[in-house]
Amino acid sequence: MKVALVHDDFTQVGGAESLFATIASIFPDAPIYTSLVNWQKIPNSIEPKRIITSFIQNIPFATKFYKVLLPLYPLAFESFDFSNYDLVISSTTRFAKSIITKPKTVHISYVNSIPRFLWLDQVGGKYVPIYLKFALKPIISNLKRWDKVSAQRVDYYIANSQNVAGKIKKIYGRDSKIIYPFANSNFFRPAKIHNWELKNQNYYLVVTRLVKWKKVDIAIKAAISSDIKLFIIGDGPDKNRLQKIAAKSKNIKFLGRVTRGQLRNYYRNAKALIVTQEEDFGIAALEAQCCGKPVIAYRKGGVVEIVIEGKTGVFYDSQDGESLKDAIKCASRVKWNEAHIRKNALNFSRMSFVKKLKDLVRKYV
Repeated sequence: MKVALVHDDFTQVGGAESLFATIASIFPDAPIYTSLVNWQKIPNSIEPKRIITSFIQNIPFATKFYKVLLPLYPLAFESFDFSNYDLVISSTTRFAKSIITKPKTVHISYVNSIPRFLWLDQVGGKYVPIYLKFALKPIISNLKRWDKVSAQRVDYYIANSQNVAGKIKKIYGRDSKIIYPFANSNFFRPAKIHNWELKNQNYYLVVTRLVKWKKVDIAIKAAISSDIKLFIIGDGPDKNRLQKIAAKSKNIKFLGRVTRGQLRNYYRNAKALIVTQEEDFGIAALEAQCCGKPVIAYRKGGVVEIVIEGKTGVFYDSQDGESLKDAIKCASRVKWNEAHIRKNALNFSRMSFVKKLKDLVRKYV
């Protein structure tokens, strides 16, 4: 059976890229088609020689200004030829699902998210300047129409959560099977010996990209009003604004990007992980639980599927500082069981992911 793999692009390092690396390991001989590659940001386990790029790769400075090239992405994915393959598996948050295949070729698409900038107003509406919104309106309208049409080319959908499956059904009218992602539970695990210098700081943790729609300012405001320590791991264009909000408190630290080893250390010694945004799945919440730490999360999105209220975390219902402040108080009164929290995270395993994906391939091909 001839297999090809497709991924949106390799312009950043994130959970979608890590998950795709696992898919690529299941099909080690399959070529990987993608729109654009920053060669410093491909997963270590993927050999560069496997990757086939689109014409966008030849545009000067494309990896730096790839968002400006948005209107070209439909043509990039439609330009690939998959006529010689029996199976194509796409991994997507945006447009990789839009490839064109022959009737004899089975196309399975693993969806981490729908294109947020097209379909979720929290990204495409509220945080886009009015002048830019009007300028982009014709482009966005055309992309929406094309996205709906091209989504019908997929033979079988797999969603990374019930949350995403619901969006696929609502927007594209298509059903999905669900295969949950996983965290590296062998790496993210409770410490045998605590780092007491960190642990004694009694801090809460946020791990996310610093962009407006992630609403990290909610955690900052809750930390200030609660007089608690908050460590923020991540970077992004919203950093300066967030630092200004946090300037009135000495208890809030911006740690920027950290190594995986440092991240594990911060998880292990935190009182809890705070999630302020609606996540499609929520890999950080899973990593924290692997380390035996509870999660304080906004009750919406994929995180409600991986956190057990009262057992591995608590939820808050209003996306504001006061509601989060109350949830932090609630969490501080619970005597959390590290072993029970980790046990829940182990339900989301690499072994289970690989088995379920292989089973679906056997069923559909």
